[in-house]
Amino acid sequence: MVNINTVYQAVLVITNKDNRGYITPEEFNSLATQAQESIFASYFMREMTYEMQTGGSNVDSDFSNPTLTVAQKINAFYKLHTPTISNGIFPYPTDFYKLGVVNVNNIVADYSSHEDAKYINLSPLTYPVPTQPVYTLASNGVKVLPSSVTTGVTFDYLSKPTRPKWGYILNGTIPYYDPTVFDPSTDSYDANAKSYNFELDPSEQSELIIRILAYAGVVIKQADVAQFALGKEQKLETTEQ
Repeated sequence: MVNINTVYQAVLVITNKDNRGYITPEEFNSLATQAQESIFASYFMREMTYEMQTGGSNVDSDFSNPTLTVAQKINAFYKLHTPTISNGIFPYPTDFYKLGVVNVNNIVADYSSHEDAKYINLSPLTYPVPTQPVYTLASNGVKVLPSSVTTGVTFDYLSKPTRPKWGYILNGTIPYYDPTVFDPSTDSYDANAKSYNFELDPSEQSELIIRILAYAGVVIKQADVAQFALGKEQKLETTEQ
């Protein structure tokens, strides 16, 4: 994880503001969420690009293998889910981002498009059975065939990173960082107190600061801040290649 207060203080220093500056906690939290989501989404394109560049070949050292490095960052969000069927659908969890392998009683199910599933069901030779299950995708979950399967379904998935939060306690009109850990399952984002760190790999700290600065430059209408962040991001991208 990346400490959210470290990032916030860096953003304030670079924009030459203190805790009462133009980037308010509420503005920062909004920009921080956007920055985290943007970096997380970029992992998948980065991994594909690295694989294309190397042709799938291994790099001499695992520590310098960019494909493996990105894969490790992605795998931090890997989870296992055991859904309960509802209206014929095994629903995704609330933090769902991407689907991995679908299992039916420890048997890997084959993916099928809705069109192919129609034809599969027409023939007794291809009709799905519990020992050879098939699944299709719905907007809110997975539909497993045969329809007699109502339990024993699990699937691997990638979760979305939890929304970060720089929480604070007011002393008069001045906000002071509250390191109390925010619980996304029970606490409210509308409350000022309690904080939740970025869920990204610690190596993403500089990238988070840069991206937030780029957004902040627009918010506070300081083009030089946005240009500074853009220059830093370009250098960082060059280093990663």
